[in-house]
Amino acid sequence: MCVETRNEGGTASTPQSDLRAKTNEGFNTVSPPAWASGAIILMVIGSFYATFYITPLAFVEGEKSKMGGYAGAVEVMEAGGKTLYILAAIPFFLLMILMEMVISVVSNLQCVGGRYSFDDAWSSLAAGITQQMCSSLVKVPLKLGILPYSYIHYTFSVPNGLNLPVDSVGVWVGCALVVDLCYYWLHRKSHEWLFLWAGHGVHHSSEYFNLSTALRQSWLQVLAAPFFYLPMALFFPPALYFGLDQANIVYQFWVHTCLVRRLGPLEWVLMTPSHHRVHHDRRLHKNFGGFLIIWDRMFGSFVDESEGVRGLERLGDSSAPQEEVLLFGILPKVGTWTEAVTQTQLYAPVVKAVKSGAGLTGILKACYVGPGFTTAGAPRSLVPPSASAQRIRKVSPLPPAARSYVLAQFVMVVLVGFAVLISATAPYALRLFTGATVLYSLYCQGVLLDGEGRKGLHWEGARALLLSLLLLLLLLLLLLSPASFPSSFPPPLVAALTHQHMRAAMAMLLGWHVLSMGWLLSIKGHLPPPSSEPSAAPSRKTE
Repeated sequence: MCVETRNEGGTASTPQSDLRAKTNEGFNTVSPPAWASGAIILMVIGSFYATFYITPLAFVEGEKSKMGGYAGAVEVMEAGGKTLYILAAIPFFLLMILMEMVISVVSNLQCVGGRYSFDDAWSSLAAGITQQMCSSLVKVPLKLGILPYSYIHYTFSVPNGLNLPVDSVGVWVGCALVVDLCYYWLHRKSHEWLFLWAGHGVHHSSEYFNLSTALRQSWLQVLAAPFFYLPMALFFPPALYFGLDQANIVYQFWVHTCLVRRLGPLEWVLMTPSHHRVHHDRRLHKNFGGFLIIWDRMFGSFVDESEGVRGLERLGDSSAPQEEVLLFGILPKVGTWTEAVTQTQLYAPVVKAVKSGAGLTGILKACYVGPGFTTAGAPRSLVPPSASAQRIRKVSPLPPAARSYVLAQFVMVVLVGFAVLISATAPYALRLFTGATVLYSLYCQGVLLDGEGRKGLHWEGARALLLSLLLLLLLLLLLLSPASFPSSFPPPLVAALTHQHMRAAMAMLLGWHVLSMGWLLSIKGHLPPPSSEPSAAPSRKTE
């Protein structure tokens, strides 16, 4: 039998026996202790239950319910509101990431890809913040996610009596199934079509596979995804689709872990960590379901992780390291940590086609043919990585003293960013400006992580100085009187800025940025010199 395997050098077919001999580099399959897997599973169940229960009580768009769980969600939807499951889940996501960090260390998880590195975790969380800022400040105000859906539903479904009630458990189950089916095709096409892959590939760009990877999302996919769900509008009310689409995304968080291995009969039906690890192998492009794996089994895009485990010959050496039989990430090496914010690298084939004068046909082909174009539905086999592959190809050269600064700034960004997300009723101009400063701060942190000498220092120093001056100006205006504000300022914005809590927040942020400028000067001597090529992590001879 021949198997096809893709690595950085291209695609090759090699007889199974020859390939197995070449890839056996003396590593065992990953086997975390049972208590570690159990802890992750219990943590996931508890956080998901809490998210589902509290969302109708506190995280809704519209009138909140006095009931939690299913009954509260139905009440919110019947009143025309929307349940914001993702927003409610964010604190639990961050808590579970911290817990997985601790568990992976205490359980002595050996595999490189399943562990955490500061720069990669920062990159994943930065991409998640970027996506949420785009969703909250662009998608939601323009109603890109719900307006086309609502138009179809109220124009064609309601007048013809096709709309289904939201207070039926059966309708919820049916809607959840159809949401996942639509997600399957969205996800599959996001690997087959390059103009979608250029956005979705951001999620795959991490060469680690842990819970932080789940938050590594694309701002482009947020804008493109809703169109794949439009057929549902003929039957399911917008509020129900919106809520269960969010619930589907929340479910997908937990399958990004190496601490949970196989789950018995559930592997036949559910998307599990085992199936999703295969999906993140940069050679395959398989297993596209959201919370169900049945669509992949039905439509010929399924590959079982155990196939690769069987292909790995154990040497019986207890000292041999444990590694995944998978290579996480994407084929092109990520060139900069700022990619988490800008998210533009994977458009390179389209830009190249335009610059080379490839013509309309060539440009359209570059936009259309993605890395999974021929592989998603074709027979593929999972084999252990070849010796020429490298698991981790990029690490930041930033020293610990400077990383502590990036960590502190990132924590502040998370707090400010979450405030933007939950303050939906605040003046839009204020939210937009604050969201822009969040993204600018993340970009500056990425430049620092790139280790380009004083360049990062200059970018971050300029940011801290500009925001300090702006905050100082606003506070001085407030000390004089609200009438000192320019007449062009909208009254709601002036009212928000003059609120006592806002003044306290601005004073705190001013102090923080002044402190940050002093901190930057103290780490100036610790920054590495500019380099033409970012550092690469040392690779084990296990690949």
